[in-house]
Amino acid sequence: MRVTMDEDESREESEVKNSINAWRQSERKVMIETVQDLIQTSHKYAKSQYTPNAQRVRWTKLAGQLIWYKDQILKNFSLEALTVQLEALQKRMEESEEGRQRQSVSRNYQTVVFRKPEERKTEDAEEGAKAAEAGEPEEAKETIPGETG
Repeated sequence: MRVTMDEDESREESEVKNSINAWRQSERKVMIETVQDLIQTSHKYAKSQYTPNAQRVRWTKLAGQLIWYKDQILKNFSLEALTVQLEALQKRMEESEEGRQRQSVSRNYQTVVFRKPEERKTEDAEEGAKAAEAGEPEEAKETIPGETG
C-alpha cells in the first residue's frame, strides 16, 4: 500500500512540474516577444530623424538594456532546459542502477576464486601443521596418484 502511495505522489509531482514548466515556457515566450517589440520600437525612435538628440541617446540606451534583458531571459530558459535534462538523466541513471541491482540479486552465483601459488603453499603448510598437531603423520594422508603437492 505504501509503495502505491509513493508512486502516486511521484506521478502527481511530475505532472505538477510539467504543468509549471509548460506555463513558464509560455510566459517566457510572451516576455521575449514583448521585449523584442520594445527593442524594435526603441531602435525606431533612436534612428528617427524626428527624435531630438537628447532623447536619441536615451532610446539607444534603452535598446541596449532591453537587449541585455532579453539575453538574460534566454540564458534562464537554457538553464531551465538543462535542469530538466539533468533530472531526466538522473532518473534514467537511477532506473538503470535499480535494474543492475535486480540482475545481481537474481543471479547470486558463488564466485570462483583462483588462489595464487604462494597462497597455496602457505595454506598447505598450515594444513600440514594442523594435521601434525592432531597427531596424524604426513605419510598417513591420502595421496592421489599423479598429483604433486
